[in-house]
Amino acid sequence: MEDNFARVSFEKIFNIEKIITIFYMEFSKNFFYEGERHDFWEMVYIDKGEMICTADKNKFVLKSGEMTFHKPNEFHNLSGDNSVAPNVSIITFECKSRAMKYFEGKIFKLDSEEKTLLSTLFSEGLSCFKLVDEKNPLLQKLERIENAPFGSSQMTKNLLEIFLIKLSRNKDVLTKKMRRSYVIDGVDVPYNVKEILDFLRENVYGKVTIFDVAKKVGKSESTVKQLFSLYRKDGIIRYYNSLKIKEAKKLIREDKYNMTQISDMLHFDSPQYFSKCFKAFTQMTPSEYKRSIR
Repeated sequence: MEDNFARVSFEKIFNIEKIITIFYMEFSKNFFYEGERHDFWEMVYIDKGEMICTADKNKFVLKSGEMTFHKPNEFHNLSGDNSVAPNVSIITFECKSRAMKYFEGKIFKLDSEEKTLLSTLFSEGLSCFKLVDEKNPLLQKLERIENAPFGSSQMTKNLLEIFLIKLSRNKDVLTKKMRRSYVIDGVDVPYNVKEILDFLRENVYGKVTIFDVAKKVGKSESTVKQLFSLYRKDGIIRYYNSLKIKEAKKLIREDKYNMTQISDMLHFDSPQYFSKCFKAFTQMTPSEYKRSIR
């Protein structure tokens, strides 16, 4: 009888060849690792807290629920942010598939389905592999566990490949460059501080409190103050008022509004308070400043 069945082979988009390490660690808030480079991939996920990550020329904050990859031979390191002790999951592996190029230079925000799949992957992987020295995972020495569940090694490989396919469909992606450190007014600040400064500048015509800033960036008020001190020591509200006065000077030069209107536009409590703040920053009242530019 003639065989009329068509036999269709499967695509092999990702092929994980070897695993080097798989571990979950709770680091201290001031953890610091000098960094390394190696000829295999590293996948880093922040389960809790956040860490400052360096990848070649990019230094950025990796937040809770986010994942990044380090490509082969990319220098990288991790350190705590001195505010929250982070929990971190890391897998290093060999994969020469061309599709891995998609993960270069990206930060992924995992959805609930991806988090569940990642949890299953780690559960399976840790059932068949263990670190030789669990207190020093960065030594990158892994060994098989005796009497591991049947097929757990292959299951780990398959789950990792499935996870990579799933993540390749994820549209909630940032680039590492979007999170890198910035030099602002001659001060080298991390992305977290730039995020605070951007929020204040975008709301110069509003009325922002430290509580509002903390809510926006997802941190406590004390952490926000601590972060801002990396940029300036004179406090968030004073800096915010300085932005308002700078904007007020521009509005006065444009000569379209009177002082009361400018005070209202910039959300000062009263024209008198506006005048007091203006003089504190410029050594002139708004009216004196207006006369000086004429």
